[in-house]
Amino acid sequence: MRLVIAIAAALPMSAAVVAQSVDQDAKVLVQKAEAFIRVRNQFDQAAMAAMMAPDYQEVSPVGEVDSRDRVIGFYAADKKSLAPPMTITETVARPAGTIGVVTMRIAYTMPGKDGQTQTHALRAGFVARRIDGDWQFVSLQLTPIRG
Repeated sequence: MRLVIAIAAALPMSAAVVAQSVDQDAKVLVQKAEAFIRVRNQFDQAAMAAMMAPDYQEVSPVGEVDSRDRVIGFYAADKKSLAPPMTITETVARPAGTIGVVTMRIAYTMPGKDGQTQTHALRAGFVARRIDGDWQFVSLQLTPIRG
């Protein structure tokens, strides 16, 4: 009987610990995804590579599927250009054990043909996997938001 009472008493505590762990994982995933977008805009290949799983793949805004090496190569120092001002919003992370999903809205403000600034937005969808205790991105899909 005492064992049953002890187990029943421990259940709410273990649920709270699990919820706290999920909340912490969600915060880490949000921070990593936002940092990943920033280091891409800075053409920081080393920082990008550290955040990408060995089997990473990416679907570009035009629908091309790129390997990890191809994505890293795209951000070579000799290809660096000034990134337009960027805003990241609507970031949501959903960790589930060793897998996590992050979505966000990325908006870039650029000069338009008429001299006025225009904002172009993308929806980013990340899949991350916990590898050796650290979250690494397995994939990223970038989809233009119309309108």
